[in-house]
Amino acid sequence: MDALLTAEHEALLESERNLLVRLHGLLARTGAEPTLRERLSEVIEALEAPFVVVVVGEFNAGKSSVLNALVGEKLLEEGPIPTTARITLLRHGTVQLERPRSAYLVERYHPLPRLRHLVLVDTPGTNSILRRHQELTERFIPRADLVLFVTSFDRPLAESERQFLAYIRDVWAKRLVFVLNKADLARSEADLTQVLEHIRAACRELLGFEPEIFPISAIQAFEARTSQNPTQRQQCWQASRFEAFEHFLVARLAGPERLRLKFSTPLDIAERLITRLRIHLAKRRTLVKQEQQNLNRLEAQLQAAYQELLSTVRPYLAEIDNQLLKVERRGLKFLQEVIRIGRLSLLRDRDRFKEAFAHQVVCDLDQRLEATLAEAVDRLLTQGLQRWQLSFHEFTQRVEQVVRRRPPRVQAALLHDRRRLFESVVAQAARQLSTYDLREESRRILENARDAAALFLHAEALAGLGALITMLITAAGLDVTGGFAAAGVLALFGLVVLPLQKRRALQEFRKRITLLRTSLHTALTQQLEYEVDHLLERLAATLNPYREFVAREHRLISETTEELRMLSRECQRLRAAVAKAVPVG
Repeated sequence: MDALLTAEHEALLESERNLLVRLHGLLARTGAEPTLRERLSEVIEALEAPFVVVVVGEFNAGKSSVLNALVGEKLLEEGPIPTTARITLLRHGTVQLERPRSAYLVERYHPLPRLRHLVLVDTPGTNSILRRHQELTERFIPRADLVLFVTSFDRPLAESERQFLAYIRDVWAKRLVFVLNKADLARSEADLTQVLEHIRAACRELLGFEPEIFPISAIQAFEARTSQNPTQRQQCWQASRFEAFEHFLVARLAGPERLRLKFSTPLDIAERLITRLRIHLAKRRTLVKQEQQNLNRLEAQLQAAYQELLSTVRPYLAEIDNQLLKVERRGLKFLQEVIRIGRLSLLRDRDRFKEAFAHQVVCDLDQRLEATLAEAVDRLLTQGLQRWQLSFHEFTQRVEQVVRRRPPRVQAALLHDRRRLFESVVAQAARQLSTYDLREESRRILENARDAAALFLHAEALAGLGALITMLITAAGLDVTGGFAAAGVLALFGLVVLPLQKRRALQEFRKRITLLRTSLHTALTQQLEYEVDHLLERLAATLNPYREFVAREHRLISETTEELRMLSRECQRLRAAVAKAVPVG
């Protein structure tokens, strides 16, 4: 028997196999049902050898002889005692190889051209199959294109064979083809006809129909295939009656209608799986849309929280500015009273001036500033955590509606990864909130605010913001009165110069305090804006795994949708190629 497929057919099979392999990878990447992947793996495996012929019958009926005659080589043992103890699969391979698959299943590979695209399954005697039929039933008969039931002329339809026919009649009977081996033992055509009628009658009784029956001599056919004598080959071939049997097998296996079915079935399966995948993706798209909406809602809440938290600290910034305004008013009043002829001694004594300025102008500014800023930071942190807890609680409730309350028509397996990820995110957020050290965070923000103000004001950072501002205000007071140290000049020109210098000193002090207020407000505002943003980012970072998951889902759905579109187009192309390569009618 020659190879069943042409080179064009082989190229089509390879294209179909590549299509199904791509589809299998897509099923794996999208987490589709394992049963779908298993089914597709079986179809891919079947494409390696699309034709499967199973041979059954009583031992010594000549099953192995029939297969050896079909392939033209003695690949299987023959003899008068049971020689096939295991189910044997004959496959095409580049080298001869035997691979045991189980205690009673073995695969044999052989580089025979006749085995291309064909798997021949040799079985033990029918009595053995009855005892161990599960492997045969589940793995081979459902895929078999033909079941060759080999019986012998000298023992037609032995009791075990009848039992086996009764067992398979409901499922496999339509695939049965009877082979009456050892037909050369018949002394006459009448004897042969009598045996054939005996088999037909038994089939009508056991199966309800008459199957195809081919009387052959496997020994004569094998001799015709292997003899070196042309005359002997011709005589043995005619005596074997094998030609009609072989033509029937080729027509039955690789006839146009059967071949079209062989090529179309994988494409039918692929298109059904593509449809299933599209439904699967639609469900995932619905889920990820809900997840994205939940994330978008949380992002909007975080933006609102940002503005809300800034509004929380603005009154404290205004209070700090108000304290500086009071210092400015006290400073102007102090300078108004001090810069005059009668207070020249105070102006000349830097230490006394500094002490009086601190007592009457600065007062307890450093403590007030520190207290106000600390209160602002505490308020910021407390409000920030409360706002986050409320937003996160609402977020978790919405996510739970997706992953804990299964939406209609959504498979439980589809939600498994989401549930696990969601529970991990919730646990991480809970740990983040439980370990959040408000005191330490407050200390850090206060240090950052002091450093930012010092940098903005071009001053050296001190132990606290209040001390820094006090130093700068005192320095301003000293600087604007530094020119009054030349007491002799003031005494000589006091009536003329002093009022002018006084006005300049007051203007300069007001200018410097205004600049200090503006710079401090800008520095603190920018720093606290940063701290608000940092606080919310740090808390929201607990959701990064969820964000990444949603982003991956978006990419997967988009890429899979495009891949399915390409696979669908490839299915259509292959259908047209099959119609051209295998015309029917």
